[in-house]
Amino acid sequence: MSDENMDIENEETPVERVEERMEERMAERVEVGTIAPSPLNEPPEGVSGVNEEFSLDMIMDIPVDVHVEIGNTSLPVKEFLRLGVGSVVQLDRLVGEPADLIVNGKLIGRGDVVVVDETFGIRISDLVGEKELRAAS
Repeated sequence: MSDENMDIENEETPVERVEERMEERMAERVEVGTIAPSPLNEPPEGVSGVNEEFSLDMIMDIPVDVHVEIGNTSLPVKEFLRLGVGSVVQLDRLVGEPADLIVNGKLIGRGDVVVVDETFGIRISDLVGEKELRAAS
C-alpha cells in the first residue's frame, strides 16, 4: 500500500471527530453544589429588610370583585339555544339554602339573600375557615 492510501485510511471522518468530542465531554466531570435557602427571617443577600412603616392602610383602597352565587346548572348546547325571554333555568340549590359569597374568585363565606332599599344584598351567616379555603381552591 502506498503512503497516500495509508494517510487516507488514517484520516478521521467528520462523524468520527464529533463522536470523539462527545466522548471527551461526557468523560469530563462537572461538580454540582447545593444551595442552602436563606432563613425566612433574613432577607436574601443584596435585598434590604422589610420597611418597618408598612401597614395594611397601603392596600385598603384596592378594589376586589365580589360575587354572590345562588346556584348553577349545566345545560347541553341544544337546550341553551332554546332559551328566550320568559324561560326558566332551574338551579342546583334548594330554596332557603345559603348563597356563596365569592371574593376575587375564591369562596370566602355563605349567607342569605336579602333586599336592602330595593336592591339585593347578602346577610353573611358563615365565613369559610382557612382549611376550607385551601380545599376550595
